[in-house]
Amino acid sequence: MGNNLESTRHWIKQRISSILLIPLTILFIYNFLNVAYLPYNEVITNYDNTFNLIVAFLFIIISLWHFYQGIEVVLEDYIHNTIIRDLTLKILKYLCLVLIIVVVLSFIILYRF
Repeated sequence: MGNNLESTRHWIKQRISSILLIPLTILFIYNFLNVAYLPYNEVITNYDNTFNLIVAFLFIIISLWHFYQGIEVVLEDYIHNTIIRDLTLKILKYLCLVLIIVVVLSFIILYRF
């Protein structure tokens, strides 16, 4: 019974991240297309706008969270050796955590300097 509850929670969390990514993806792509051919200084100026910075930040963080949720299900379904599966999941979790830390630090540097 506990495993079914955990599976349901995981499914709900994945749907929440999917729903959050819909408007964030549209806003991120729109903003990205607006700055794609601008010089570096103008791109930085564009991201001085707090809204654009928050959209980009949330898009990347929620995308990483959504990626981890999806790949976790795939690994659990298709890797039957529990030792390899658990090790792979832990490595992936730490990799995503490192990526999130890099993103957070990058945005702090971008916003503060």
